[in-house]
This record gives sequence, structure tokens and C-alpha cells, in this order.
Amino acid sequence: MKASFDAAEFVRDIGHDLVRDFEKARKATTPGLIGGAMERSVKNRLMQILPHGIGVGSGCVIDTFGGTSRQMDIVLYETEQCPVFCVNETPETTYYPCEGVLAVGEIKSAIGKKELGDSFEKIRSVKSLRRAFQRTKSGRHVGRSYGEYGSATAYGFDLSRTNKGDVFGFVLAEKPSIQLVPLKGSASSITGHYHENVKTIRNDVLCPDMTVFLDGNVLTAWTVDTGNRNSSSAPYIPARAQAVLPHSIVPTECESPFGELLKAIWQRHQDGLTAHLPLQQYLHYQSKKKAHPTWAIIVNVDAQTVTGSIRTPTEHLGDKIELLGREIV
Repeated sequence: MKASFDAAEFVRDIGHDLVRDFEKARKATTPGLIGGAMERSVKNRLMQILPHGIGVGSGCVIDTFGGTSRQMDIVLYETEQCPVFCVNETPETTYYPCEGVLAVGEIKSAIGKKELGDSFEKIRSVKSLRRAFQRTKSGRHVGRSYGEYGSATAYGFDLSRTNKGDVFGFVLAEKPSIQLVPLKGSASSITGHYHENVKTIRNDVLCPDMTVFLDGNVLTAWTVDTGNRNSSSAPYIPARAQAVLPHSIVPTECESPFGELLKAIWQRHQDGLTAHLPLQQYLHYQSKKKAHPTWAIIVNVDAQTVTGSIRTPTEHLGDKIELLGREIV
């Protein structure tokens, strides 16, 4: 028996459990069943460790401008703030307003060129959505911290120079299916294809924020020290003011890759900003036909005394109800 509880060790064990769960999932008979089993395992582990204010689901993300993302394996959202529009109670047809979404993720067994490209495209489909941020007269956007449900606290920020108001995007896999970094004589590598995808999208704001391999590596972007282009000095912060800034892709060996992902999600929950949910823009409905009732059953009145027309008891409707005495029973 240990003298004290080790939370870091507990999280490392969750990562090891995921590896075993992935191995079990591969015993399924189709790629779809394998992927579904892996996604369920990751959801369960995230629900186990993340605060209860963060919901764990899957489906599509939407915005008030008519945008809809591709289906995402993992959607982390504010349970007390973000409405969930679920069609026939199926995860595949569930939609989350982007204002209340904290992060999205793609789950892969192993990642190669094809899987990496697919993850880039799906995460871009979320990051391309437009949150309905309020704006001040000076042009600054107004957001709130995650979890400040009903709070009047607001934070002004320059959306063009920070990713604080973005949805966090991650990719989680057991391992790479090709070399992580270029080797002599090798023409294919994860970092090489990552660079190609950034060039294809031409906007690093829309790229994944983190790629996690449960076998012991995490892939993140770092700023480049202009004095020494071979060194990395700090975590990279994309900015809309310039589509692509000089940065390096850094594979880092770590003892607890899943723990690094949790730390990044928690950090975004602590430091990131979301928009006040414009629920009226999502739920606005206006009937094209004016309500006009044409008949009614009258109680506690002698039908023979009813002639012509009567007004409804609720005067604010302002509609006359036409009655024929012979039709009242």
C-alpha cells in the first residue's frame, strides 16, 4: 500500500489502458467497428478524468452562419451552456453550436499519410466555422472564459493575433504507421506529410494543435528563434494576421502522451475564450401563416343563443372565431 496517491501515475495508467483497448478493438471484423470501439474507449477515459462541466460526445459542429463541420470522433463541449441537437438519438447525427465547443479530436489506430490528411481536413472543417463573437466599437472581440455559465464577465481580445478564441483540435493514435521523422533513404515521414498539409491548407490557424501517439510521442508546433532557425523557443501561437508564420514541428518523447493531451485540453479550458451563445440565432422560428382559428367548441353556453361570431377569451390574439350553431355539440 502506497503512502500517498500519485495522480500522474494514474493518468499514465489510463494511457496504457487505451493501448490495450486499441489492441482489443482490432479484433473486430470491419474498419468501422474497429474505429467505433476505439472511439468509445477514448470517450470513456476522457469522461473519467475531465471535469463534469465538460461533456464528451461525437458528431458535427455548426455555426449561426449555416456552416456545418464534418463528423468528428470526439467533441468536448460545455454541458451547462451548449445545447445538443441530436437527431434520433444517434451520435452520427448530433450537432453542437461552435460557441460552446472546447475541443474536437480524431481517433486513429495508426497514422500514415492518408490518415494524417483526413485528420487535417476534418479539424479544418471545425476551425473554419465562425463563432458569433460580439465586437466592441474599437473592433475588439468579446468572449468569456469556459465554464463561466451565466457570468457577466467578458474579455476583449484581438482575434487576428491569437488562437484563444478557437476550438482546440487534436489527433490521437496508438502509433505512426510510417517513420515519425525523415530517415536517410526514406521518402515518407509524419513530420514531412504534416508540413505538406500545412502548405496545402495555407493557413496554420486551421491545422491541428496537437498530435498524440500513445506509444510515446507528441507532435506539436513551436515558434522559431529567428537568431537560430534550428532551435525552438516557445509553443507556437497561430495568428490570422498572417496566414503562415515560421515555425517548426517538434516530435517530443514523453512518458505520458495521454497526460500531455489532458494537460493541453485543461490549459485551453483555463486560458481559452468562447462566445456568448446566440441561442436566438440557432432557434429562431417564425411561422409564415398567421394563426386564425375558424371554429371552436363552446362550453357552459346554450348553443341556441350563440349567433354571428364571438371573440376569443384571450384578446391579444385578435382573431374572430366563426361559429355555426348547428355544428356545436
